[in-house]
Amino acid sequence: MRGLYVHVPFCLGKCLYCDFYSLPHEEALEEAFLSALRREIVLKGGLWGGPAHTLYFGGGTPSILRPHALQTIISLLQSYFPLPSGAEVTLEVNPATFGSLDFGLLRDIGINRISIGLQSSSPRHLAMLGRRHNMTEFDRTVALAKEAGITNFSVDALYGLPEQDVSDYLETLACIVQSGAVHISSYALQVEPSTPLAEMVKTGALIVPADDIVAEMMHVGKAYLESQGFVHYEISNFARLGFAGQHNMLYWHNREYLGFGPAAASYIGKRRFSGVPDLQSYIGLLATGRLVAHSCEAPSLATEMAETVMLGLRLLDAGVSRPAFEERFSRDVLDVYAEPVATLVKQGLLSVHSEALLLTPRAFPLASQVQMAFLP
Repeated sequence: MRGLYVHVPFCLGKCLYCDFYSLPHEEALEEAFLSALRREIVLKGGLWGGPAHTLYFGGGTPSILRPHALQTIISLLQSYFPLPSGAEVTLEVNPATFGSLDFGLLRDIGINRISIGLQSSSPRHLAMLGRRHNMTEFDRTVALAKEAGITNFSVDALYGLPEQDVSDYLETLACIVQSGAVHISSYALQVEPSTPLAEMVKTGALIVPADDIVAEMMHVGKAYLESQGFVHYEISNFARLGFAGQHNMLYWHNREYLGFGPAAASYIGKRRFSGVPDLQSYIGLLATGRLVAHSCEAPSLATEMAETVMLGLRLLDAGVSRPAFEERFSRDVLDVYAEPVATLVKQGLLSVHSEALLLTPRAFPLASQVQMAFLP
């Protein structure tokens, strides 16, 4: 099984916390990008063509692209990487772009899921983060999507924001639940070193909540969403029954994925590589018919096994499947990791079942520390 990811590098403007590769949208650059993207699809199709299972448009802000451009990309991808009928096709949507979107056309060209970047329902926090939308635009985005029959939609929320308290976060979650979202991605804010937000925190211009407050937000948010019928199926993700994100499930099961666009990562043919993180270089290289990886590595067997465990532990109900691990590596995961498993079980952070290894509820806030125990 493998997924397809398309990185659209354009944004309305850079958010203060974002360290993904993106740049301001320009019409001329868009055309050059789309031309290069088509060449990349053809080249990679010749090397790795074959069935795919999901398609995800991320960024950046892929909802900046016109529907006919998205249609061309989807059709070309389908010709090399055929998707089964009803496969999950997701488009990330910034609410500020709702006025230029034709959701009926998006539905008709195969997009059956959208992921809306709300982050917060507070105008103060949206401004603080450098977001370009407001709640009216979010509500309108949701209404138009529903009118077009796209009811499978996810909404992103952030907690641990500067000057945010538990009640602020719960208000955001309540707004999302009331919108009818069937999936919620809720992330603790990461202050990335290279971002303007990091500088503001460093100088004291903004103050992030203490760790215990952030942990309280996580626990209280989890309890609230579960009381509303959402299943906490992954560390940062909640879903109504049957609406877990299928594309990201491939990542968490450490399956193959193929990325397109500048800076897009791939894991295929036992190799991990990423595209050039610069749009002009990306365009120039593909104009010459070349695929050039910015970075490339072939993970060792030990690394592949460790990654499979570390990613699998993010799945709170499924965990690391012992039968799937043995089928993939011809070894029992308990034999490979006898020592760290025994230590983590003793600490009350891991539970061992006949079919899976699972984080205990106590381990949820400490997931990254637990995962580190499996590094080779």
